[in-house]
Amino acid sequence: MKYWLSCVALCVTIIVVAALSVSPRAQQLDYGTLEKVFHEPVTTSATGQPQRASEAPVNMTIITQDDIRRSGATTIPDALQYVAGVDVRRYGIADEEVGIRGYNAAYNPRLLVLVNGRQVYSDDYGRVFWPTVPVQLAEIRQIEVIEGPNSALYGFNAVSGVINIITFDPLHDRINTATLQGGTQHYWGGSAVATGQIEDRAGLRISVGGYQAQDYGPANLSAVDALNRQNPLVGAFNVDGRLQIAPGVQAYIDGSMSDSRFAEMTFEGSFETNTTRANSIRAGLSADTAIGLLSFSAYRNGQELSIDSSAVSGFPSWVNENVYIVQASDLLKLGADHVVRIGLEYRNNAETSPGFIGGTIGYHVFAGSLMWNWQITPSVALTNAVRVDELQLRYSGNLAAGSGFTLGNYNSTNFAVPSFNSGLVVELTPEDTIRFMLARGVQVPSLFDFGVQIPFGAVGPVVIAGNPDVHPSTVDNIELDYDRALPAMGSELRFAVFAQRNRDLISQPFAVPPVLGPTGLPLLLTSNVGSSNAMGAQIGIKGHSDSGFRWNVSYAYVATTDNTVLNRGGLITSAINYANSAPRSVGIAGIGYTRDRWELDLMGRWQSSYQDFRASVSNPFLLEPVEVRNYLSLNARAAYRLTDNFTVHVSAQQFNASQLLQTAGPLVERRVLFGITAGF
Repeated sequence: MKYWLSCVALCVTIIVVAALSVSPRAQQLDYGTLEKVFHEPVTTSATGQPQRASEAPVNMTIITQDDIRRSGATTIPDALQYVAGVDVRRYGIADEEVGIRGYNAAYNPRLLVLVNGRQVYSDDYGRVFWPTVPVQLAEIRQIEVIEGPNSALYGFNAVSGVINIITFDPLHDRINTATLQGGTQHYWGGSAVATGQIEDRAGLRISVGGYQAQDYGPANLSAVDALNRQNPLVGAFNVDGRLQIAPGVQAYIDGSMSDSRFAEMTFEGSFETNTTRANSIRAGLSADTAIGLLSFSAYRNGQELSIDSSAVSGFPSWVNENVYIVQASDLLKLGADHVVRIGLEYRNNAETSPGFIGGTIGYHVFAGSLMWNWQITPSVALTNAVRVDELQLRYSGNLAAGSGFTLGNYNSTNFAVPSFNSGLVVELTPEDTIRFMLARGVQVPSLFDFGVQIPFGAVGPVVIAGNPDVHPSTVDNIELDYDRALPAMGSELRFAVFAQRNRDLISQPFAVPPVLGPTGLPLLLTSNVGSSNAMGAQIGIKGHSDSGFRWNVSYAYVATTDNTVLNRGGLITSAINYANSAPRSVGIAGIGYTRDRWELDLMGRWQSSYQDFRASVSNPFLLEPVEVRNYLSLNARAAYRLTDNFTVHVSAQQFNASQLLQTAGPLVERRVLFGITAGF
């Protein structure tokens, strides 16, 4: 650690000295200015290099602030459901799971979610608590959705895809808005965003918001699950400040807090209510210099989680998690045709729980990455990126007797894994672009996978243990995309085909058949359980006209096959059943119209049937399948601008049906919401 802190201090010193001694190179990203120049969104989420979205060597969809507003969304997953290839499951008003290209389940660990590049998923299970993401919808500039692995930039868990939520820059964007909303299910919510600026030298944005509601009725749930669900109550505060120290030299600091209570479907197929308190603080510095864009940042995420569930009654059920991450990079332009990015990262994750962990489980990760973008010709670009992550596991506490592991087994675990991304982008004509991509992503076992320790009799007649010997799961992906601009229609056509192979799938200890441990007691152990393959295709068109109309239509197909040791012999023990647990076909369509003071939008999503799972009433260690038939959900929104500063709006979610079975959770109910927004 002492050596690492010395390296950090050296990086900061180099940035400051280089910034103050040379002229700026104007590589820092101003989203608003570049969007006006290129007439399209810009991003750094593909390679770490600022570039037009159309030039990114990945399959990326950008959801703009206009898209979010017009969708009538009250949560981020509400907006994500209209992206082809993205699967959103609703287990409650505040309980949503998001997956990409079929691989979705409760506690989904395969999706990396970030806010301005900062991790917001929880390392306990690798899951995302969507209600605790501490941003208000009005302060989001765009949501960048990458489909397919991108571990070479972000590291572990960016295997199915990456969602990077980009907020407005307080140095360049002035956002002052407040919204109040209410409606069915006794929903009441509101948010406010305010920005202060000192010319072009400093900016500060503050946001606050939250909501409460009565959750969907438990009519189709067991009595135990109905008892374990409480109504959602969500609140968050966020602050983001930026300072232009000198031309080309910028410092920033941001922090957030959230306090939430919500019911959640677990990977065991039952419900619990989580009360979470999360906080984060981050600081960073960047400088345009003759030796590139030098960047340094460090942040801490903290989370306290308390679980209310009859399944753990009388068992210590609180968890504390802390994540410390330090990052440094240099983005350097070499001549006219080459851009190189060198990155270093240190991660320190730890989780403490006297019940589930019996102490503290954590790991250190040291990572190095390299990206090279080569503009071979004005119309052909090749991007290659590689990253190596080295993980060192550590544990202190009381091991569950009967697992066969010792403290030495945990504290000697050390492995290094590589990942890569390669993308060739060819502009055939000004209207036609193709992308050919290869990628390898890595999913690291979660802290729970590594370190859970539940002794015999605590939650059942078995010993439950994490496994220090479990291997990371890897995903190999190959993809071909084609984009076609249709200027005469004001539209763009997009098409993609992909194939991927998942090796060493990781199963939770609850989800594998028990074996006899070394002491003769039944043992449930985190395990690598086999492989899975997927093939799919997507096609879509999106456009608008000068008369005020806009439209979009898309279709996504994915077929998955599994080769695992799970769910054999007629017993269902695991929700890792990807061949059946995702809809093969999803169709999305929308139409909208803006005229004078009116804004009208109609959106629909249809998906084919799939199989979800819930806990068996007779045996809590088994799952029973729930057949979710194909369904259509229609949403609509109408808004009227009363004055330049005030807009009233009404939205209806799933207005075509009073109730729909969308998951193994409660029936999703029709919702109608009314609101007023003030902007200054």
